[in-house]
Amino acid sequence: MEWLSRFSFHRKMQFSFLMLILLPFIAVTFWAYSSVKQNVSDKLARSNEETLTVIANQLDKTIDSISFASVYFSQTYNPDILESFRHLKDAESFADFATFQSYTRLDSVADLLLMQSADANLKMMIVNKKSRMIMGDKSVPVFSALPPSFLRESSRLDEKETTSLQWFASGEAAVAPDYYYAARLIVDPRNREKLATMFVGIPQSYFHSLLDTGNPDMSFTLADRSGEIIAVKGKPMPGDSGSMLTTRVSIPKTGWELTSRMPRTFIDSQINREFLVSLSLVGLFFFAFLILSLFWAGHINRPISLLRLSVKQYVGGKRDVRIPVKGKDEVAVLSAAFNQMLDDINGLLLKVESEQEEKSLLELKALAAQIRPHFLLNTLNSIKVSLLLSGDEPHGSMIDALMKLLRAYVHIDEPLKLAEECKVLGSYVQVMQIRNRMHIAFHYELGEGTESIELPRLLLQPIVENAIQHGLSARPENPTIDLSAAIHDRMLVIVIGDNGRGLSEENLARLNRRMLGMADELPSQPEKGVGLVNTARRLQVLYGDQARLKAAAREGGGTIFTFYIPIAIGKETDNDDEGHADR
Repeated sequence: MEWLSRFSFHRKMQFSFLMLILLPFIAVTFWAYSSVKQNVSDKLARSNEETLTVIANQLDKTIDSISFASVYFSQTYNPDILESFRHLKDAESFADFATFQSYTRLDSVADLLLMQSADANLKMMIVNKKSRMIMGDKSVPVFSALPPSFLRESSRLDEKETTSLQWFASGEAAVAPDYYYAARLIVDPRNREKLATMFVGIPQSYFHSLLDTGNPDMSFTLADRSGEIIAVKGKPMPGDSGSMLTTRVSIPKTGWELTSRMPRTFIDSQINREFLVSLSLVGLFFFAFLILSLFWAGHINRPISLLRLSVKQYVGGKRDVRIPVKGKDEVAVLSAAFNQMLDDINGLLLKVESEQEEKSLLELKALAAQIRPHFLLNTLNSIKVSLLLSGDEPHGSMIDALMKLLRAYVHIDEPLKLAEECKVLGSYVQVMQIRNRMHIAFHYELGEGTESIELPRLLLQPIVENAIQHGLSARPENPTIDLSAAIHDRMLVIVIGDNGRGLSEENLARLNRRMLGMADELPSQPEKGVGLVNTARRLQVLYGDQARLKAAAREGGGTIFTFYIPIAIGKETDNDDEGHADR
C-alpha cells in the first residue's frame, strides 16, 4: 500500500469511497451470480432426474411385460402349450394337421400377451431348434429361416442360462441398434431339453418416442450394464463433464443406465441475460452515488487542506501562523491541538538554543575525562618498564595484568572474542591474587569453534569475582577456578566452577529462581548475589529468553555456574571487535 502515499488525503478519501462501494458491490454480485447459478443448476438437475425417473418407470413396465411373456412360455405347465413346443421343436413346415394345430395354439397365446404392450410395438418371435420361426412376425412366413445377421447377433447367448432374460442388440444403425432383443430359452421340464428360444425386440422408435421430452437442448443415452449403447435421443454433445449438466438414473432390473446431458452454456446464457438487466440498473445507481461521494469527499477534506496549508506556511518560516478553529468535530480538535503544538515548538526552539551552548561545554568536559584513563595507562606502562629494567619481573607482571584489565574497562562497549575474554579473566585473577594475598589457579579449555565467538566484555567476570570473594573466601588448600566452553545444539555452553565452600541446596534453588526473574516473597535477610542476578538479566536482554544462567553444586565441593547462550543471536555478536584486551 506504499503507492497510496503519493496521493493527497483528498484523493485517498475518494479512492476509499470508490473501493468501499465497488468491492462490496462486486462481492455481492459475484456471490449472487454463483448462488443463482448453483440453485438453477440444482433445480434443473432435480427436474432432469424426475424426468429420467418417469422414463425409467415406463421402461420398467415394458420390461415387466417382456418378462411376463417370457416366463409364461418358458415356465408354463399348460399341457397343450408344452405339447405344442415339443411337436414344433424340429418342424420345418406344416407337414401335418397336428403341426398346424400346435402353431395355432401358440399364436393365439402370443397375440394375447402382445396386447399388454401394444404401445411399445414389440416384436415377438419364437424360434425352434432348427432356427425356424414358429411364431412371430406376420410379415414373414411361418417356418422361415432366420437371417444370417440375426443368427450371428444371437450366437452370444448362453445356452445354459434358462432362468433369466438375456439381452443383445440387433441392427446395423450407426449410433444405436434398430432393435434391442430380450431372449429366453424354453426347455422341456422333463429332461431339460431345449425346445425353442423366445425373442422379444424393442424397436428404436419406441425408445425415441419415450425419450422425446420436447427440449432440443437435452440429449439422452440408454446403455446396458457393459456400457454398450441401446438408444440415443438428441445430438451428441462433446465436452468434459464440467461443461455439461449430467444426470443418471439406473434401472435395477436390467442394469441399464439412463443418462441425460444438458450444456451448462444453455443455463448460463439464461442467467446472464437476467443479470445483465439487473447490473445495468444497479450500475446507474452506482454511478450517481459515485458522483455524490466525490463531492462529499471534497467537503470533508476542506478543513484538512487548510491544516496542510498552515503547516506548509509554518515550515516556510511563518512562525505566527495559526489555524482558525470552527465547530467541535475531530478536525477542529486537531486544529486546536496543532495551534497548541506550534506554541510549544516556539518555546522549545528558545530552549534548544540555550542548551546548545551548554552542550558545547559538556563535550569539552567529556573529552577531558576521556583523556584521563589513557594518561593512567601510559603512567602504569612507564612504571612497568622501569620495574622490568631494574629486574623486578614479578611486580612488572602484576602491573602488566592491571593494565590489561584497565584496557578492558576502557573499551567496555565493544564485544570481545571468547579467547580474549579468558585472557582478561586471567589478568583479573592475577590482580585479585595480589589483593587477597592468595595463589589462585585459573584454567580454561575452549572447545572447537568457540574461541572466535564474540561476547559482551566482562560478561563472565562477575562469576569469577563471586567465586573469589565468596567461594574461595574460606581459603581452601588449592584454590582453583576452571572454565570450559563448548557448542551443543546451536547453543554456546560456558561452565565456570570453583572448589570453594559452595552453597546449600536451599540457597542454590533460591539463587536460580532470582536469576530466572522469580523473586522470593518476604526475604528474611538482605539480598546477596546482585551481580549474578544482573549478569543473568543482562544475558536475557542481549540474547532473548533462550539465554540463561544456572547455578549448581560441584561434585567434591564448590559451585558451578553454566551459561547457555544462543549462537549469533545477540546484538553484540554481530559486530567486529577490532581490538583486544592487550591494546
